[in-house]
Amino acid sequence: MSKFGFAAINDGSKAALSGNSQILDSLRLSKVVATGRVVSVILDDNHPRYKELGGPKAIGAVELVDISEASTDYSNTKENQNYITAYPLFPGTKNYPLVNEVIYLISQPSKQIQNKTTAFSLYYISVVNLWNHPHHNAIPYSAGSSIPQNSKNYQDTAAGSTNKLTDSSGIIKFGNYFKERQDINPLKPFEGDYIIEGRFSNTIRLGSTGGTSPWSSVGEQGSPIMILRNGQGNTYSNAWELITEDINTDASSIYLTSNQKINLTPSATNSYLSYGNSKPEQANSFAGNQIIISSGRLFFNSQNDHILLSSAKSINLNAQTSINFDTTGDVIIQAGKVKLGSQSATEPVLLGDTTVTQLQEMLDIIKDLLLAASTAATAGGPVANLNKKAVSLLTRANRINLNLTKSTRTFTI
Repeated sequence: MSKFGFAAINDGSKAALSGNSQILDSLRLSKVVATGRVVSVILDDNHPRYKELGGPKAIGAVELVDISEASTDYSNTKENQNYITAYPLFPGTKNYPLVNEVIYLISQPSKQIQNKTTAFSLYYISVVNLWNHPHHNAIPYSAGSSIPQNSKNYQDTAAGSTNKLTDSSGIIKFGNYFKERQDINPLKPFEGDYIIEGRFSNTIRLGSTGGTSPWSSVGEQGSPIMILRNGQGNTYSNAWELITEDINTDASSIYLTSNQKINLTPSATNSYLSYGNSKPEQANSFAGNQIIISSGRLFFNSQNDHILLSSAKSINLNAQTSINFDTTGDVIIQAGKVKLGSQSATEPVLLGDTTVTQLQEMLDIIKDLLLAASTAATAGGPVANLNKKAVSLLTRANRINLNLTKSTRTFTI
């Protein structure tokens, strides 16, 4: 029976496959897991071996050399060296290495296994955590061979120094456009945390209340919290310093809490004046189940249906400048009571049609009175002052059109 996995690696010399045996020998795969230094990564059809290795099926494949071959910087070699090839092991997770990172390798069945049960390929599991830093774990070929001041940082770091890595262009090639950054720090872990860190300060923390974390000032220990962060806000002098997320400075964040208190400083601090005495709890004092989304801008877009907001209490819109509603359709507010201007508003809004009808009736009465006054007379004859004034007022009254006071766009019941 054919052996797979670790057994296949250990029995590589017995596989009777010259190609695979040469790979195993060249990488010295005498142990369960081997390592190799990445020379190139196939990310698109610009790679010279894209078509040769299967086109789209080659995405994520890497070319590599034995880690012990440190005399030549193969990543800067233009000629095809017939490098060893390895493929990503996991189909659903894409975590491709950078050039000059070191990767774990294992031998597993290839797609030719249906025709030949002893067909194997090399696969890589992950990057070796040489620097224990999420940004990159590449290592130069020969420390100090060029730009000694930069190389010294790598030597000092390997010896335990906390100096940050400097820009190492000229020492390490990471790929075609990846640049080493000095403003990315690893996240500080707390007991029980499960943390996923990207290379560019984009992180997911599955944590809990406990320890000295900023969200553990209240609540029961072990209560879950989930933090999604994209973009580290603060810059530190030491790129090796462990940091925690900061919702007020990080570029974009989503916090899913259970009973934690998040020290959020809201952009609008109008103190919920419209609520009177029953104001919602401030963002930085509430402790309970909540979802907080914070970013430079929030845009919610519904392509096919509604955006629905449902709340057990109230929905508050709080802004520094204005609250605007723009639509080519209707704005409909259906409520038990609508208060405008203040939470303590008591004056009712006039009904448009009803008010106009009553005002029209009053205007008709005034017109009749003015008409009578315009011809008023006494035993001594017409009252000249009254007649003159009445004619003038009657002319003005006839010019009044109460329908002009009615809005054609705003309606009430």
